[in-house]
Amino acid sequence: MRAFFALTPPGTTKLAIEAWRDKAFPRFYSPVKASNFHITLAFLGDVSESQLDSLSQYIDTHLNTRCFSLTLDYVGYWSKPKALWLGNTQVSKEQLDLVALLQKASPACGITLQKRDYISHLTLARKCNENPPAALIEPNFAFQATELTLYESASSAHGVVYRPVLSWPFSPRFSF
Repeated sequence: MRAFFALTPPGTTKLAIEAWRDKAFPRFYSPVKASNFHITLAFLGDVSESQLDSLSQYIDTHLNTRCFSLTLDYVGYWSKPKALWLGNTQVSKEQLDLVALLQKASPACGITLQKRDYISHLTLARKCNENPPAALIEPNFAFQATELTLYESASSAHGVVYRPVLSWPFSPRFSF
C-alpha cells in the first residue's frame, strides 16, 4: 500500500480553500479535489502491513501532541512536478515536532524516507504548465490541527483517492 502521514483541514476549511482557488486562479487541467486536501508530514511510499503495524505501535507509544493552530497563507509553485500549492509561512513547533517524530519512527520500523527538506504544503492543482500569476485575493485559512492521519493513496477510475487508514487524536489545548 502507498501511504503517507498528513494533517487534514476540517471540511469547512477545505471548501473555503476550494472556493478561493477557483476565484483566485484560472481553471486548471487538474485541480485537486477538496476531499483530497491535506498537509503532508511524511510520504512513506509502498509499505507492508507489518511495517504499518510497527509504525502504528511506535506512534501509539511516542505521540504526545496537543492541538495546535495552523494558518495557510502562502502560494507556491513547483515547476518539476508542475504543482501549485498553499503553504504556511510560519510552521509551528508542533508541526515540525510531528515531522521529526515521523522521520525517527519510519527507519525504526524498516521504512526509508526520502531525504528532503520539509516544506509544509497543501496541493491545489497539478499539471500546471507554468507558474500562475499572483492571486488577486491573498490566502488566509486558519484552523486547528486536531489529529495525525495515516492515508492510503489509491488509484481509481476517477483519479487518485486518499483514504484515511488510521488516525491519532491530539490532546486538547485548554486555555483559561
